[in-house]
Amino acid sequence: MLVVSDDHTVRYANVAARRLLHPVRVRPGMPLGNVPSDPPLDELATSLVARLLLPEDEVRIGNRTLSVEGVFDQEERLGTFVLQDVTARIRRVRSEEDFVVNASHEILGPAAAIAGAAHVLKAGAKDDPAARDRFIAHIAEASDRLTSTTTALLVLAKAEAGLGGPRLELVPVRPVLEDVVRGKPDVSVNCTEKVGVLADVDLFRQAVGTLVENARRHSHEGVRITAEEVGDMVAVDIVDRGGGILPENLERVTDRFFAGEGRDSGGYGIGLSIAARSAKALGGTLDFASDRAGTRARLQLPSARLL
Repeated sequence: MLVVSDDHTVRYANVAARRLLHPVRVRPGMPLGNVPSDPPLDELATSLVARLLLPEDEVRIGNRTLSVEGVFDQEERLGTFVLQDVTARIRRVRSEEDFVVNASHEILGPAAAIAGAAHVLKAGAKDDPAARDRFIAHIAEASDRLTSTTTALLVLAKAEAGLGGPRLELVPVRPVLEDVVRGKPDVSVNCTEKVGVLADVDLFRQAVGTLVENARRHSHEGVRITAEEVGDMVAVDIVDRGGGILPENLERVTDRFFAGEGRDSGGYGIGLSIAARSAKALGGTLDFASDRAGTRARLQLPSARLL
């Protein structure tokens, strides 16, 4: 509970309010504007004085989200705010919404591959042993990818909901890269067998796979993957020889639904966002460098060197 006068001066703050507004030291006589929030609490106080009642609203203070309700006493010329920390609730809701969007995007590819192969078999390919085996292999591969993708998205959703981080383990990098590029002769891999990362293997594979597919869509001369230790991190570089990314778009390519010229065109602008968030959940980073000769996506994750 936070009580303020009509000139936006704090008159009283109980222990819970002082804890929620930490590290600002809230005390009587302090201007409400000294509390950094988005939107500013003093703006809400102005609205409260004018309307006498403030329905539930939300403010951001640091990395927390607070719900705010208020009433104003005209006789005493005092407004009372009731604050509640709803960070966990908001995070869960947003995580659930993100999961639906991410799953719809990432599951579409393998689901379409399975459906396509099934229709071809139904149309007569099942009577040709060679064709039948080929399309059954397509279904098996797409099914494995669907399982891995779903697992990765569930791990990411759980981490972003604050319900526990990914289960980290020592993951040899080269086998994951070889698995991602299998059947892609236009992609080369340069990585020694001693390079390892501390990661969730499904989330790591998902991020690399997304970056590789994105690079392949835009490269004129194939894609090159290199992985090496850089200090206490491992840098996995995915380099294409495409037209590059416009400078004004370079910092926006991982924004969800952004599909600017030169990257994620023809898609929904979801894949690179998932890759960036996966990197963050694993304690790493994803950044891009680009010029007219092509683009480099660098995924950095904590190193776990194999002896």
